[in-house]
Amino acid sequence: MRKEIRTVTYRLYPSKAQEMMMDHFLDCTRKAYNRLVEICRTYVEKHLSFPSEMDLMKMATKIRQRHKEMQDVHSHCFASVAKRVHNAFTAWMKRHNDGVGFPRFRSWKMFDSFTYTWKTDYGFVGKNGEKHLRERIRLGMIGLLKFSNPYIINGECKTATVFRRRFGDHFEWYVAIAFGNDCYRKDVMSIDPVGKREDVGMDLGLENLAVLSDGSIIPNDRTYRKKEDDLTKQQRKLSLCEKGTPGYQKQLTKLSHKFKKLRDHRKDLFHKISRELTENYRDIVMEDISVKEMSERSNKGMRKSYRDAGWGIFTGMIRYKAAEAGNRIIFVDPAYTSQLCSSCGTMVPKDLSVREHICPHCGLIMSRDRNAAINILNRGLGLQTEAGIRLKCHEGWTIPSAGLEFSGFRPNKTPRATSTERTRGWSFRR
Repeated sequence: MRKEIRTVTYRLYPSKAQEMMMDHFLDCTRKAYNRLVEICRTYVEKHLSFPSEMDLMKMATKIRQRHKEMQDVHSHCFASVAKRVHNAFTAWMKRHNDGVGFPRFRSWKMFDSFTYTWKTDYGFVGKNGEKHLRERIRLGMIGLLKFSNPYIINGECKTATVFRRRFGDHFEWYVAIAFGNDCYRKDVMSIDPVGKREDVGMDLGLENLAVLSDGSIIPNDRTYRKKEDDLTKQQRKLSLCEKGTPGYQKQLTKLSHKFKKLRDHRKDLFHKISRELTENYRDIVMEDISVKEMSERSNKGMRKSYRDAGWGIFTGMIRYKAAEAGNRIIFVDPAYTSQLCSSCGTMVPKDLSVREHICPHCGLIMSRDRNAAINILNRGLGLQTEAGIRLKCHEGWTIPSAGLEFSGFRPNKTPRATSTERTRGWSFRR
């Protein structure tokens, strides 16, 4: 069975001593990173190929042995530093002809993470170190730390990256654990099928986050646009404060928490919507679009709207949730999905201001977005090949054996509403 690599993030609550130790880890790995960057730059300036990843790991080991204060840092963290430097220079080699400079040296403000590369370097244990419990998380040469997140990892753990995020005058610490996950979890399957799930096409947009081929509409929450005026006001207050003063730190903390609340709101919203989609539908067909390229071709106002919509985060959540549920994700070429008639295949040219599809050949009248969603579904299932459109389908995962349904399906029901405030404005509309 095919596996995919997933990452789950846990919030850490270190003690003062543990936080000082993690700061020490960051400082030592940062110094090793800068030293390896200096070595690679010297190689390149002398017209030599920069060292391989294995050679960089050996150099990182010698740097650790040479400095006494680095003996307290786990050796596997230096191996991850060597890999980061090698990846940085590999990426630079592909772009240096475009005038891109060398990878930069990192100050303490620009280096916020270190990685354990072996699964034996960390793990979940009890309060006193007992195995097979999930009361604390053990980090090698740091100790047992409190954490928050009830998610239980179902798969083989790979790496653990400890990182921090700054909020004003303090940091919050997290650990991101990568693990190999099966295509679908057997524990979410139901013996008795509760209903037949259908395939669906999805057209992403700005007016609505997505319109489905069955007529369902997922409204665009416009998370950033709603808070934009308040954020602008807080940023202006920050600009009036003198740097380094208590007032500046207080305002910076306030602004940082507002941005964090905005990110968390969008993330919570997308988690709920993507879970409903993967529970209620089988195959999900989407457009293979690049948000970055669309943003670069658009004006400033449109770029802000594209980023506010968060298509990349949304589709990413759908991908891994579909993999867990045993669904299949198909990406298709988005060319002319809005122009073609989903009923007869006639090309009906229209610009973005026209929001309704009216076919002069067959008389079909429907929403432009729903017409595009139906075309996307037909293209993904191979029903539109006669239209002469080049198909570019990427099948992500295989459907499980026939006859298996999933316990999460609730026919003809709206999504669960755990909180009126959190779920306002995103429920499905028929």
